[in-house]
Amino acid sequence: MKEMIYDKHLERLLLDSGSHFGYNYFILNLGTHPTAYVEIPVTSKLYNKHYDDINIDVHGGLTYSADHLDIGDDVLKGWFIGWDYAHYNDYLGFEDFYLKEFKRNSKKWTTEEIQKEVYSVCKQLRRIDHE
Repeated sequence: MKEMIYDKHLERLLLDSGSHFGYNYFILNLGTHPTAYVEIPVTSKLYNKHYDDINIDVHGGLTYSADHLDIGDDVLKGWFIGWDYAHYNDYLGFEDFYLKEFKRNSKKWTTEEIQKEVYSVCKQLRRIDHE
């Protein structure tokens, strides 16, 4: 597991990947903010479902569903859902370059914190698939 390092430039770097409950996950650093994705297996009730049609409790809500995932060095094929950490009160990599009066006390997410959310999402997916 690599630590999330914020930057003002967009760059795609894989921080962590693995599997919980049979769901593959990927945590990415996009430079300005982190994102997380879970691969939905073909056998899942949620395969090919748009993220608006999936009821998952996660920071900021789901913001991604697609048949591919660009993880930096490779583009994976399958069905993926994801979410990001670029919402109000989330730190963005270029905030240090704001004038002092425009800076916010925003949250910098760590890879470990995101990993805990990924675990929760995979647990929720398992529950949905076994209902």
